[in-house]
Amino acid sequence: MTVVTNPARTNSDDEIESGHESAAGEYAASALDIEEHARLYDDEKQSDIVFVAGINGDTWRYPGHRRVLAATSPVFAALLACKTDVIVVDYIDRRGFEQLLRYHYCEPTQLNSVGTARCALDAAYKFLCAPLAERCARRLDEMLDAGVALEILRDLRFLCARLPGAASAPPLPALSDDAAARSLAQCSRWCDSLAHNALLVLDDDADTALTDERLEELTYEDLSLIVKRDTLRVSSELVLAEALSRWATAACKRTKRELTSANKRAALGELAYCPRYLLLSGDELDRALGLELLEPMERALVTARARKLSAPVPVGAEQESLLRRWARPRPVEPAALPVHLSPRSEPPVDEPQPSKLCARRPKRPKQPSFAPEEKRKKKGCCACFGEGLLRAFICLFD
Repeated sequence: MTVVTNPARTNSDDEIESGHESAAGEYAASALDIEEHARLYDDEKQSDIVFVAGINGDTWRYPGHRRVLAATSPVFAALLACKTDVIVVDYIDRRGFEQLLRYHYCEPTQLNSVGTARCALDAAYKFLCAPLAERCARRLDEMLDAGVALEILRDLRFLCARLPGAASAPPLPALSDDAAARSLAQCSRWCDSLAHNALLVLDDDADTALTDERLEELTYEDLSLIVKRDTLRVSSELVLAEALSRWATAACKRTKRELTSANKRAALGELAYCPRYLLLSGDELDRALGLELLEPMERALVTARARKLSAPVPVGAEQESLLRRWARPRPVEPAALPVHLSPRSEPPVDEPQPSKLCARRPKRPKQPSFAPEEKRKKKGCCACFGEGLLRAFICLFD
């Protein structure tokens, strides 16, 4: 079993400590300033800037204060450098932007739902607020299940640095501020840790994830992250084949294509080879091949190999490799240990088991003694005999 350490904890203690202080560390205020910032939240009278935040037409208006927000991150400092009185933030959900403002104004964040926590994580990443990103990652990990993991992976891939298939992040040396580069790296580590745990949850509860309707909303890249995993523990490979067929049907509808087998195979591409067809038999194999995710000749090869018949055509090296992969059982052990972000992902503590000898004859606890130290010392047989003989002589001559 591979043990994976927390990607967000790989730096030295000094660097981690500086990362936790990035939002309020280098720009940390005294207790009086924190109390003053809390009073300024949603204060329209003293505000000198207005933010209009939201996406897809769902925009809200938020009053702000330059002297408070300009010191929180280089992103806010760059936004507030302009002289305009209204700043439009149309690349962040208004729920996430509100939680970002609450954090910077020292107000309690309200991460009560998965949607709000996801939006707040996106806002924290784009505004380089590593402590808020950590808070969101821990809260999402606490609520993590198969359905939540699908929602998280739908957008999280663009925020990760080491997730397979993730979008390329801007190079850190391009950032002029070292503190900004550290904050971006720490935000990416928290996202990597959350994505790592989400994929492990999908491995463990694969049947629930593959039958969830939210799977059909995933992009091709997000779906590929899930179905290509060797450690996906499904009860039957038919569940995976049916999930791929549903996703291919939804993809054809989105792109307004005819629901033909050829169009479905074109939408899936190499993902059609992910189910291990030769682990199925009988009616399940017929149902999986009936979905027509494979080409007709490939279906004929699977049928011939499953029934131990001669192949209808000569089998090349590529086809033989596919047939062997489709017959290989999936590993039972999980891919790795989860990153400890919340009590849900806390690793189990293995208690040492006593041996059989100890179990039959448990060690008797030592009884406490309150006698003086000199009286607690045991005497040997010779010492007791000599002491008795001496007492006898004393009595005789007395």
